[in-house]
Amino acid sequence: MKRTLTVAAAAAALMLLAGTSAACSAATDAPGEGSTTATTGSAPAEREDETADAAVPATTSAPVSSTTLATQPPSTTALAEPDGGDGLVTEIEGRWEGTADVPGLGTLPFAIDLHVVDDGLGGTIDVQGNIGLPLSELVLEGTRLRFELKSPLGLIKWDGELRDGVIEGEFTQLSNTGPFRLHRHGAEPDFAAESDPDYGHRSEEVTFANGAFVLAGEVALPDGDGPHPAVVLINGSGDLDRDVTIGQFRLFADLAGHLAQAGIASLRWDDRGVGGSDGYGPHTTLEDRAGDVEAAVELLRTHPDIDADRIGLIGHSEGGFIAPIVANRSHSIAFVALLAGSAVPGDELLRMQLPRILRVAGTPPDEIARQQAHQELILQAILRGEGWGEAEMSAREAVRRELEAMSEEQRESIPDEEAFLDISVEQQLSPLRSRYFRSLVTHDPRPDLVELEVPVLALFGELDTQVPPAANAAALSEAIAASAIPSYAIGTVTGANHLFQAAVTGSPDEYTELAPEFAPEFLQLLTDWLTAQTKA
Repeated sequence: MKRTLTVAAAAAALMLLAGTSAACSAATDAPGEGSTTATTGSAPAEREDETADAAVPATTSAPVSSTTLATQPPSTTALAEPDGGDGLVTEIEGRWEGTADVPGLGTLPFAIDLHVVDDGLGGTIDVQGNIGLPLSELVLEGTRLRFELKSPLGLIKWDGELRDGVIEGEFTQLSNTGPFRLHRHGAEPDFAAESDPDYGHRSEEVTFANGAFVLAGEVALPDGDGPHPAVVLINGSGDLDRDVTIGQFRLFADLAGHLAQAGIASLRWDDRGVGGSDGYGPHTTLEDRAGDVEAAVELLRTHPDIDADRIGLIGHSEGGFIAPIVANRSHSIAFVALLAGSAVPGDELLRMQLPRILRVAGTPPDEIARQQAHQELILQAILRGEGWGEAEMSAREAVRRELEAMSEEQRESIPDEEAFLDISVEQQLSPLRSRYFRSLVTHDPRPDLVELEVPVLALFGELDTQVPPAANAAALSEAIAASAIPSYAIGTVTGANHLFQAAVTGSPDEYTELAPEFAPEFLQLLTDWLTAQTKA
């Protein structure tokens, strides 16, 4: 499906996602040879000009937002007309929880409560902090369940099927569509484990604190007696759980299992404000996240089954910004692995990212240019601290163009077009004004990379549209050449995307459509390097 991303979607996609991530070598080999390679040494690679396409956030109406839902008019809970008999109505009654996969935006958690009313079915939905919003047009036909939510940004529809205790289907809002999946409250492990291999390792639930914030996580331990080498897993951007769940792919749960099989322990945790962790994501800067990682390192250093002299950091995507910061502050870090980590400043990365994401989505060149100009207004407003008025006008014009391009049916589903414009612009710009986003845009990783004095591995995905491999590998090589890093390896995994899945185009829209697993070459490169670093 080809689509144009919203400003908010572009921000989320840029989001060094884990979000939220190799065909030729990044340093010296020729590109496009269809093999997995790694390079070592200290000579900087010749920089490929990947910055010629300045970047932009895109524009399209975003799916459900808390602003959207808070302003919707009250409605009456609808009754279902079940064809499947009272038994099926009783079976489906109760609370169901799950997620919808929004293309370009990631995973949206939500829950519905269904109850029998006058021999029919009524229901409410909890989504993005809004509790008990009434559903309309709730219909049960056999095992097929449909329901709707009215919103100033357009009618949102869910159409699913009850099968084996799971409701699966597709949601639609205007031109945005994506899969959703719901399980009965308390039954999540029944389907969450469907794609989880049995790695046979031990796991420990842990909590640790960074100042006033308590974070909840998990230590994965290899079988056998310790002390074991260990890594701290640092995820990318977005409010992510400890497993870095993107659709059915649980990146860090999968990685922790593979590492445990290789004899390496790991620690991962829920982001601030997610799962069992305190805090609020938009208020969490890169500096705050670095403090969380330092607290995680201290937990491992004092763990009885961990060798305190063999602790390393693995940073994925935005985690690649954070790992060098922590390694330079701590004297207990033995090595650093950067997975799809950027080596260029945040604003420069965004300028690289957006045109690539838009091109693989099939966006016309004139629209790409328009969105690049819009993105530049936003970046300049962040960097200079002024100019948000121009950025808001640009966003409003873009949303109005989108509105005018909608079909008659789509426009009729929007009760108030001026409210639609107001809400769309606010929900696009609000996350870009956050403390977090400013810390990302203004961050320059190069001084931290130059300061490193431990072995470094950097892996990139050949098809990564979020952290373009050639330009970032070249910038990393330049930083390494100016550093005291004792040894390093830089590699690019053939055909892999930002999440190191075997990909087709590298588009973020593709993440949830691909097999929920790492490319084997990625795991081999990473495991071999880590094993060499952690030998006792």
